[in-house]
Amino acid sequence: MGGGGIGGTGSGLGGATGGSGTTGGSAGAPAVLCTANQLTCDGNRAAQCNPEGTGYLAGGTQCSTTQTCVNDGVCANHTCTPNSVSCVGEVLTTCAANGLNLASKTCDMGTKCMSSAGSFACVCRINQHVQAKACMPCGAGTTNEAGDDPSGANTSCDAGMPSCQGLAANCGANESCCTSPSVTGSTIPFMRDNDTRYPATVSSFRLDKFEVTVGRFRNFVDAVVGGWKPLAESGKHTHLNDGAGLANSVGGGNEPGWDATWNTTTNLPTDTDTWDGSLSCQGTTWTPNSGGNEAKPINCVNWYRSAAFCIWDGGFLPSQAEWNYAAAGGNEQRQYPWLSPAIDCSYANYKGAAGGTDYCVAPPLGSYSVVGSFSPKGNGLYGQADLAGNVWEWNLDWLGTYAYCINCANSTIASSRVVRGGSFNLPATSLLTSHPSAAFPVAAGGNFGLRCARTP
Repeated sequence: MGGGGIGGTGSGLGGATGGSGTTGGSAGAPAVLCTANQLTCDGNRAAQCNPEGTGYLAGGTQCSTTQTCVNDGVCANHTCTPNSVSCVGEVLTTCAANGLNLASKTCDMGTKCMSSAGSFACVCRINQHVQAKACMPCGAGTTNEAGDDPSGANTSCDAGMPSCQGLAANCGANESCCTSPSVTGSTIPFMRDNDTRYPATVSSFRLDKFEVTVGRFRNFVDAVVGGWKPLAESGKHTHLNDGAGLANSVGGGNEPGWDATWNTTTNLPTDTDTWDGSLSCQGTTWTPNSGGNEAKPINCVNWYRSAAFCIWDGGFLPSQAEWNYAAAGGNEQRQYPWLSPAIDCSYANYKGAAGGTDYCVAPPLGSYSVVGSFSPKGNGLYGQADLAGNVWEWNLDWLGTYAYCINCANSTIASSRVVRGGSFNLPATSLLTSHPSAAFPVAAGGNFGLRCARTP
């Protein structure tokens, strides 16, 4: 009776705990752990199962820390780091605990694969926010850090220049690349191109201190790829004429702002590969990935992309009168942006007086300089750097005849848009504040860059 009771109790305990084994054997028999006599794994050791299937023979091979034992008793080399998560472009890859199996997921349109919370994930891009479980672009002139979780709660954007989000203060004397000094207007007309035949009156505004850099433009490209587009009629000088913007100096009316028909994939591509290709003109400063050119001026940009950038960044392209006013020091009517009528390589990046290979930067071929490299000596009256040399800067106006006006731009369609300021590979005459030039608005050569103006 006692023995039977104990045996019954043992069997009962075995069943309750998963039983160390009653598979085809008597109560209390060892559990079957493996297939008898077959190669198998004992943890991370390649081993052979004993004849009874209840354990493992001694010996075998202990797999290294970069190997995992697989079921046929082989030490397989890891194909990835166990439990790791990483990004390959816009693909999120996750390695299994065994280091052998890799799962991939392409991030949804509008999200970006990047570092987040100590790991990697498909998250909202820089200058996006979460709305109804989706990544949505911030509005013009607002900003947000990258990394919002689209599966989480709604988030918001804050007022500010989105182009400098996440960028170091590495322009000029370690200043923010988005510094935007005030340009004090006057009710007294100044003379466009320093010519008494072309008076104009300009109200106060802000003009960015630096030309738009590669780093700032990279944030813009990311926003466009993420779904941002300019709204129709955006980009006006809304602080003027009761919101109507600049007066049209030729033909009446006011500046029209952005035309929605310009929102094409030619002007504003929706994928990074197309952007990379279209920004790769001869002498480009653009690189597909962030690198050593981030503080150089973006070039290879046409008028449409320049206008769209300034709208996205909370500003607008300066009118020709505004740009010329700032460069000439208003009524000081300077010959060059700096006070002295002299010019040499201590003031600006241009092709020096001797011609030939006499470049101020990187002779004998010349090159673009980091924005603000000639500051403060080469600054204009209101503090802007590089208003002469480095890259031409797009203006708002179509090329046409001047007419006296107050806060105006030429909005009457013509063949070319105005550029001003000269570039690194042109002589001093091109840097004069009296020297306008122009190009087709689709032109995107290596000499073309931009800077934005803003409300006062």
